[in-house]
Amino acid sequence: MNGQATRTLSRQPAGEAGRLWKGAGGAAAVRLLSVAAFVLLWHAAVQWNLQWPLQFGNLPKPLDVLSSWAVQLSTPSYYHDILISSRRVLTGIGLGLITAVPLGLWIGLTRWGRNTLFPNLELFRPIPLIAYLPVAMLLFRTIEGSIVFITFVGAFFPILIGSRDAAKRVPNSLVQAAKVLGCTPAQSVWRVYLPAMAPEIFTSLSVGVGASWMGVITGEMMSGQTGIGYATWQAYHLLDYNESIIGMFTIGALGFGSSAFVRWTERLLLRWT
Repeated sequence: MNGQATRTLSRQPAGEAGRLWKGAGGAAAVRLLSVAAFVLLWHAAVQWNLQWPLQFGNLPKPLDVLSSWAVQLSTPSYYHDILISSRRVLTGIGLGLITAVPLGLWIGLTRWGRNTLFPNLELFRPIPLIAYLPVAMLLFRTIEGSIVFITFVGAFFPILIGSRDAAKRVPNSLVQAAKVLGCTPAQSVWRVYLPAMAPEIFTSLSVGVGASWMGVITGEMMSGQTGIGYATWQAYHLLDYNESIIGMFTIGALGFGSSAFVRWTERLLLRWT
């Protein structure tokens, strides 16, 4: 009996440690270790001058990049570029959200929308964002307008497809119940369709955020004079590979933060999911 109690007590600390490891702190530790492992592999590939399967030896060392990044963090122009790119992305996502959700709802629920508008939109959806740039520069009088337009296109199509599919999957029983309770078609949109569609809209919004960041970087590289994409492209032309990689990782961090904000907003607003 005493031996069994001793074994039970000896297992408790291990179980507690396991629960702590599986919690938020453990997940954060695993993520940090994975990033550290990536940096170590990067350093080893450059240090050993690996040339196969890729020419890793041509890359700058991670410590050199981090040193340059520390200098960049004290430069006002770095934050200015981030703010400009973020403003463009936010504008494009906002425009994409307020246009794609109603259109997706209309296409998903009406045969007229599916047969008239959707075929035309499907012609444009597969086009790469960079291919929109010449047309955008012809349509808009300013470079700023053309860049925002490309960010809008990047966000628009994922949200449109997600909204269309979500509208088609709303249970008809919910719609009929709302009709019995006296909801007009307009009221059903706000009280039935949009709440039921919200999880899929947020999922497509996360995809649209990433596409919008790709769009703004494309626009800034090709026709911009400010923004983190322009700074990255300029560094490449000046053979400043440290700055190019800093720009690349900055874009990745901004996209990651944007998607995390979307997921946080979803958890905050959609507590029933």
